[in-house]
Amino acid sequence: MKKLNSKVYFSANVYQYLDPVMEQIMRNPNNCEWLVHPGQKGGSTAFILTIAMYATDKDGNQTDIAFFANDLTSFEKAKLSRNMNGFLLKFLKDSNFRAHIKKELPNLDLPGSLS
Repeated sequence: MKKLNSKVYFSANVYQYLDPVMEQIMRNPNNCEWLVHPGQKGGSTAFILTIAMYATDKDGNQTDIAFFANDLTSFEKAKLSRNMNGFLLKFLKDSNFRAHIKKELPNLDLPGSLS
C-alpha cells in the first residue's frame, strides 16, 4: 500500500490503469474535499473479510492500512462489514483513535500520526 500511495513506485502509465480501479473512493465529492488520492481493494468470502487501503490527505499526510479477518461467523462478518467504513474513516481522521488502536493492539506496526 505504501508503494501505491507514493505514486512514484510504478510508471505513470501503470497508474493510468491502476487508479481507476483502486481510487473509486474519489467518486464521492465529500472525499475530494480532504483527500488527494485514496485507494482501496477488498475481498471477502463467507468466512473472510479483507481490505487494504492507502490515502494521502490534502495536508500531505499518508496512511496505509491492511485488515485481514479469517474464520468469521456469519454474524461477525456482517458486523465487520457494516462497521468497516466508519472504522477506516475514523482511523484516517482521528489521531487519538489511532493511538488507542496502537495501545490496544501493541504488536501492530501502526503510525502514531498520519505523517
